[in-house]
Amino acid sequence: MLAYLRELSRRWSDWCGDADMEKAIRRHLSDNGYYGGTAKLRGVRLAAVQRPGWLQVFRFDATAKLAVPPDHEDESVDDPATGLPKSTQPLATQSEFHELFGLVREDHRHGKISVRVFRSGDQRRQLFASWSEGLLQLRGGQALKTD
Repeated sequence: MLAYLRELSRRWSDWCGDADMEKAIRRHLSDNGYYGGTAKLRGVRLAAVQRPGWLQVFRFDATAKLAVPPDHEDESVDDPATGLPKSTQPLATQSEFHELFGLVREDHRHGKISVRVFRSGDQRRQLFASWSEGLLQLRGGQALKTD
């Protein structure tokens, strides 16, 4: 029973809650070389807001599989490490997952959603500093302290 409650708590914590924002994040990941449709989004949280709430900045973390474009000309070439043709290598050796740190800036006045993802939390903090300038930052300005 306790394990079920923990799982329910984790799922509630990782729930985005905004379908348009989730679609924008997944589209951005897909446009930038990842499988956005299967990415695991975590910790989508409001980090900064401008009164009366039209402009909002959210933070999120994601685990996304790198989409490698198929090499049609190299399919018959054996991989020197395994000795197998590239198309018959086990899926685990062909896939690469990246831990990503992202920001979403929603401007409801103009209907714009801007999404940016980074491989390091430091880059996200730098963009957050510029995007949240003049906005109310949640948690006493420590909205990104969990990087």
